[in-house]
Amino acid sequence: MSIPRYYTIGAIVPDLRSLKALDERLWSLKPEIDSPVVFVRRKDERLVRVALPDANVRRAESGLSRLQWFEFASVYLAVSATTLLMGAVHLPTGIVVQAVMTVAAVVGILLYYRQPQLEKKLLRMAVPDSLAGDWEESFPHGVALVLVSVPGELFDEAQEAFLEDEGLKSPLAVDRRLVT
Repeated sequence: MSIPRYYTIGAIVPDLRSLKALDERLWSLKPEIDSPVVFVRRKDERLVRVALPDANVRRAESGLSRLQWFEFASVYLAVSATTLLMGAVHLPTGIVVQAVMTVAAVVGILLYYRQPQLEKKLLRMAVPDSLAGDWEESFPHGVALVLVSVPGELFDEAQEAFLEDEGLKSPLAVDRRLVT
């Protein structure tokens, strides 16, 4: 009994034309490979979903969604209303609590935006640390990160599909199947 070997190949794609061309090159290998996993920003998600209808498109963003912003604003407003009532009873306490909550909210948002969201998502998919870090650094210079799992016997053909386009950034491969 032999265990089949799988490779995960990925690269940062700089524009939509290159993304579509890569998908067409991978289409010839389609029956044997999994559909690609594509990480995009929220603003590019619809465009990529239309261009690659069979791909597994996921967001790789560092921003809050509209619902999260609404929840954040609701909590902040509730805390502000409470400190207003505290200020009516004891003004210095109300001012101090409001200042602390405002500083905490600003620091929390800044820390959230500084976290590498793409790297965390890749690490959850069992991509090695070094590859996840390289792709995180290169992601701001591209439209999408495309990952494809291929059997060992198709690795050379899939690698050529990625290396054919000189514009792809950080084309890397790892000897394991992608955990999605």
